[in-house]
Amino acid sequence: MAEAVILVLLQKLASTLGGATLKVFGSRLGKEAIFLLEVENNMKEIEIEFDVMQAFINQVDPYLTNNQIFQCWLKHIRKVAFEVEDIIDEYAFLLGKMDGTESFLRKTFRQSKNVMIWYNVASQLKQVKSRLQNLTTMKERYGIKIYDNDETSSSHSISRKFYFSDSSYLNDHDNAIVGQKDHLKKLLGCLNDAGPDRAIIMIQGMGGSGKSTLARSIYRKQDVTLCHAWISTSRNRQVEDILTNIIDKLDIGSDEHDNSDCEGMVKTIQTYLQNRKYLIVLDDLWDRESWSCFDNAFPKNSHGSIVIITTRNEAVASLAEEEHTIRLGNLSEEESWDLFSKKAFMKLPEATCPDGLISCAKKILEKCQGLPLAIAAIGSLLSYRGMEEREWKSFYNQLNWQLTYNPELSRVSNVLSSSLNDLPTHLKNCFLYCGLFPEDCEIRRKWIIRMWIAEGFVEDRGAEITLEEVAEEYLKELIQRSLIQVVERNEFGRPRRFKVHNIVKEITRTSSKKQRFGLICYNPVLTSLGDTERRVFVHAGGQDFQPGAAWQQLRSFLLFDKHVSVPWIRAASSSFRLLRVMCLRYSLLQNFPNAIVGLFNLYYLDLSRTKVKKIPKSVARLKNLQTLHLRRTFVRKLPREIKLLINLRHLSVSSDLYGTSILGNICGLKSLQTLRDVKASKNLVQNLSFLTQLKTLSITNVLASQNKDLWSSVGKLTVLTRLAVASDADDEILSIKNFRAPQYLEKFYLDGKLADGALFPISGRFQNLKRLSMRLSGLVQDPVSALSEMTNLIYLELTCAYNGESLVFCCGSFLKLRQLRLEKLENLNSVEINNGSMVNLTDIEFHDLGKLEYVPEGLTYLTKLQHLVADKMPELFTRKLEEEHRNGFLQHIGSIECV
Repeated sequence: MAEAVILVLLQKLASTLGGATLKVFGSRLGKEAIFLLEVENNMKEIEIEFDVMQAFINQVDPYLTNNQIFQCWLKHIRKVAFEVEDIIDEYAFLLGKMDGTESFLRKTFRQSKNVMIWYNVASQLKQVKSRLQNLTTMKERYGIKIYDNDETSSSHSISRKFYFSDSSYLNDHDNAIVGQKDHLKKLLGCLNDAGPDRAIIMIQGMGGSGKSTLARSIYRKQDVTLCHAWISTSRNRQVEDILTNIIDKLDIGSDEHDNSDCEGMVKTIQTYLQNRKYLIVLDDLWDRESWSCFDNAFPKNSHGSIVIITTRNEAVASLAEEEHTIRLGNLSEEESWDLFSKKAFMKLPEATCPDGLISCAKKILEKCQGLPLAIAAIGSLLSYRGMEEREWKSFYNQLNWQLTYNPELSRVSNVLSSSLNDLPTHLKNCFLYCGLFPEDCEIRRKWIIRMWIAEGFVEDRGAEITLEEVAEEYLKELIQRSLIQVVERNEFGRPRRFKVHNIVKEITRTSSKKQRFGLICYNPVLTSLGDTERRVFVHAGGQDFQPGAAWQQLRSFLLFDKHVSVPWIRAASSSFRLLRVMCLRYSLLQNFPNAIVGLFNLYYLDLSRTKVKKIPKSVARLKNLQTLHLRRTFVRKLPREIKLLINLRHLSVSSDLYGTSILGNICGLKSLQTLRDVKASKNLVQNLSFLTQLKTLSITNVLASQNKDLWSSVGKLTVLTRLAVASDADDEILSIKNFRAPQYLEKFYLDGKLADGALFPISGRFQNLKRLSMRLSGLVQDPVSALSEMTNLIYLELTCAYNGESLVFCCGSFLKLRQLRLEKLENLNSVEINNGSMVNLTDIEFHDLGKLEYVPEGLTYLTKLQHLVADKMPELFTRKLEEEHRNGFLQHIGSIECV
């Protein structure tokens, strides 16, 4: 195990004590810097202590009989860690306030108020150091130690808490597996299709999704003469224990095996199964590493043997062939109601819900979000309660408490908590952070990873990889562990939006409260903040939630309540001191709160979709700011002082047609990775080439006179992956004949008339491009043949881009294309799709093509087409489309939508 708060603390200490800041101030403060040196030396000693402490905690066996003592000791360690974090952030805050000239620094430092604050920091450090040392000796006094492998394992296993897998949620009397008939059919197919060699069949899904139930439905029906065993491989079990269990379940006689070590037990199982046909179920396998041991134990003996594995982890699921992998999702509304009724109303005639409970029952089901284990467990619990609306409403209002403390729901909490407890240290804070978002909230990938970075949750792995790339790996791992659910993916298959299951959120919030991680404001009864919470997410009722002195310690403040007044927002902003993340998206703000510029520790600021019109010059004081979101605001220009935010990594401004101007020279923003929706200027296009870390660029209002400088600068942005360029007006020309696309460019959005109505050169220039969107291009000749040289293209859009009458997609072209969108091509009257083109196309859209009256015959060749949209198309086109679908020519298309 490990403590996530200590990991973050160590990362903050490492970055704060890097020395660069102190050297700068020391050279300008003179003898006054000696005091700062003493403060930093104390911090370094504390850093060493916590580093060793973390290593110790990592190795402590959490299942020892003195676990309660250890947890109590750990609680106090956590408390001290929070105190140290406060001191570190206060230290950074004070240094931020002192930024200025040498005389200003000395004057500021010598002011009596500031001197007292610095002495207070030093005094707190000494006190914390003393308590930390006392806690170090205390662990010896109470026998808290690392587990000794030589000690007997029996006492160890007795004290071990067993975490259930999502074992069967249906009893033997159920006639069918609710919502899993298709999965059961596929599982039977996998069993029948298994060849003579040993086959692996994988069932993957989040905890509680019914994996074990599905496997058990087959296992119960296996031939009694078949050699078989059902083995639980829950995370907290040792491999030796599992191998011993396999030997016992297979009833291998004691004279047939040597169980002295893993290798001996593997050999015993292998020998026993070598000449037998067997069925083994490994229930709830957590990691790929342990499979290598079992892989050797279960021989490939050409008898048609089968191993069924259930897992929550996609990495484990990849052990099996895709055709032998079954992925379980959530039940539909109808399936959820069916299962819930069978459990909750089993004593009533035909398991029918009383009319007075329908509304409340549906609310409870909404919380369950189709998770079978939660539906079945909660339904069973309610089955023997009174069928009264008041009692059911009471249960719904205290669902979080029920999941945490009601022993009858322990199976649900144990299954889901085990996934949380299994998380490595670096992922725990990231996942808890996601759990604070509102129910059913879809979280954007780019935003959440920037918040994680701002909070200090993401490990710095060196210059070879950015923090954003590390955070992407974190997110990918959370998805693989089935802890978060992807709602939308982009055309590359990368998650764009995701959410956390409501029941999982209820459990993570209990953990957040225990660890003092964060607080959710949605209950009007809760009107104040304690002195321990580090984060506040205001879902609703913000107006009644009063800012106070405790708000100075907050690190994140996210406002989701769109109705709180501007005076309340200003009061809240004035209460913060050590804030790192502030999100006021969708709020009623019209002016930039002056108090924000005093938040020297602020790393992330989001004012998107507010009515803010102006950013003050004093924004330059936010020296640590990494992310500034101003999209869909009324900000038309940014002050020259924006160039002083040298740590800025992501700048997104207005997304309307006018763009946002940046005054002055921005070539000093060397860390900038994202620059979105800025208005072109001579200064800007000439200096873009200095932003060598830029990965995303969106620039509007480009003049013909700026073309040469723009394309020259963009060509030097070697790591650019997304580029969007829009001309200033209809009569402005985009001349890009000499543009050579950066090597890693994946997305290209081009909005404006091209010179001479001719397509830009493509050969050898866009080999990694996956998405191309062209608007208002004024092309004269059919561009399809030339565009097909973009061999990796996945998405293609042509909107008002072509003036010709026909488009021809030749055989062998666009082999990777999945989505095609054609819109407002005024003269287009023919689309020819030859057999062998666009063989992987899944989506095609025809929008407002006034002269296209005949449905392309080649649609019959697009066998993978799943969705066709015809929007504002001629009546003849729509009628022909519907006729051909009825006649069976287009029956292979999953969905046809005529708008």
